[in-house]
Formats: sequence, C-alpha cells, structure tokens
Amino acid sequence: MSTAIIAAVGSLLGVVLGFIVQYLQAERARRWQLDDLKREAYAELLRSISASFAQAYYGEGTSEDSSILKAAAVIELLAETNISKPARDLQRKVDRTHRILRSEGPDVARKDIDETDQQRLALIAKFKEDLHAKLPRKSA
Repeated sequence: MSTAIIAAVGSLLGVVLGFIVQYLQAERARRWQLDDLKREAYAELLRSISASFAQAYYGEGTSEDSSILKAAAVIELLAETNISKPARDLQRKVDRTHRILRSEGPDVARKDIDETDQQRLALIAKFKEDLHAKLPRKSA
C-alpha cells in the first residue's frame, strides 16, 4: 500500500514539476518575443527620425512621418508609460521641428533641432534601460 502511495505522489509531483517548467519556458519565450518587438519599434522610430530630419533639412516631403507615427503607436502598445509617453512626445516634437525646418530653414530651426536631439538621446537611454542594454561609459 505504501509503495502505491509513493508511486502516486511521485507521479503527481512529476506532473506538477513538468507543468511548472513548461510554464517558465513559455513565459521566457513570450518575454523574448516582446523584447524583439520593442527592439524593432525602437529602432524604427530612431531610423525614421533620422531619415525624416535629412528630408526636412533639404526641404523635401514627409515620407518618413508615417513611419514615425507607426513606430510611436507600436511603442505605446508594447512599452510602459515611462517610455511610451516620451516616445509620443518626441514624435510630436519631431513633427513640429520638421515643419519649422521645412518652412524656415536650418538657421531658424537650430534651437528646436537641438532640443529635439536632446529629447531623442534621453529616449535612447530609456530604450537601452528597458532592453537591459549596457549604457556606454562616459569619457573622462
């Protein structure tokens, strides 16, 4: 009788442990997928901003603006508020700065360009922190 009880308890323990291991593996895979999606959205936002600045500097169209909007929307869906809000704020600041740059030129837009770049750099630091990337050391 005690052998049957030990066998039953051992089987149940094996099932429970197997379930826990599968759950942990699935959770890890989900986190990796989420991080990959975030990484893609973060990179697309930054790439689109750079391309859009180049276009705006030469007075050209707004072909990258939709990419900036899309990336900001994806970030709002996937990231926490401490990242999604600054990303949306940066998207709006980029839009305003580009309008000034296109209509009035780089000399008039210089202050806005510098402010936007500082906002972009601060957001990059948040992206790296969120993705657990090592921040570069400051030079002496």
